[in-house]
Amino acid sequence: MSRWLIATMTSVLFIALVIAVTGFEALLADVEVISQPDATPYLGPAMVLGGAVVVFLATGVGAREGNPGVTGLVAAATAYLVMLGVGAVGYSLIRGELTELLVFPAGYALGPFVVGSVVVALLCVVGGIAMARHQARVGRPPRSTPTTPGDDGARR
Repeated sequence: MSRWLIATMTSVLFIALVIAVTGFEALLADVEVISQPDATPYLGPAMVLGGAVVVFLATGVGAREGNPGVTGLVAAATAYLVMLGVGAVGYSLIRGELTELLVFPAGYALGPFVVGSVVVALLCVVGGIAMARHQARVGRPPRSTPTTPGDDGARR
């Protein structure tokens, strides 16, 4: 399988798991994903899509070389910053106030939505890279053994 196909599947898995995790967080802890009443219903999904782009790129690039754990940690940190950045820019555009660029990330930096998404991103990237490396290892043709002249390899 292509590493970019694996990266696409990993990104879709990331989105599905974030939806599941935030659903359970909302159900069990009675918290809302985005607590501001004037935020549009598209702010949370935009933040998740930003994280999915990070997961896609980290899995696609990390599948070739490097340590999967380190790549996963870098992807998790980047997804954290991207999700907070997208949320801050989106909410400041909604409110029309520049101060929300600092206030929004401060309110959600340790919130269950962002932290849960970052943990899911870490697990998805490490798993996607491990799967891509396993596919590359298994997909190689076996080492050829020297044959004698006239041997066409057919069993009789």
